[in-house]
Amino acid sequence: MAELTCWNCDASLADLPRPLTRHMHCPKCFEDLHCCRMCRHFIDNATDPCADERAEPPVHKEGANFCDFFRPATSSYEAGRNERQVRAKSNLKALFGTNDEPSQAAEGEPSQAPEEEVDEARRKLNELFR
Repeated sequence: MAELTCWNCDASLADLPRPLTRHMHCPKCFEDLHCCRMCRHFIDNATDPCADERAEPPVHKEGANFCDFFRPATSSYEAGRNERQVRAKSNLKALFGTNDEPSQAAEGEPSQAPEEEVDEARRKLNELFR
């Protein structure tokens, strides 16, 4: 029998008791496990994402639900699913710089970027959204 893994991070769920309840979360990424994405009836990118005709699937496919037809799938993890989100975050980080600290302005003075920085930021923004 194949081992259950998390739909979000592919972590092993072998140590969790069965059946998976609505309140269970992945021990690694803390995502809900009793959800559509973890179910063997889930069909990604389909008009009707549930193969079980009796079920009325919730709108939020990653959230815990009360579906009586939930059956955990052993192959619910998709490696490239988060690629778009990671790429968008890296583009934003490149656009606004890698410094996560807010700039320190003198007390009572508004922080203003020099004109060159504004032009550079505008150029990067235009380049990103061509």
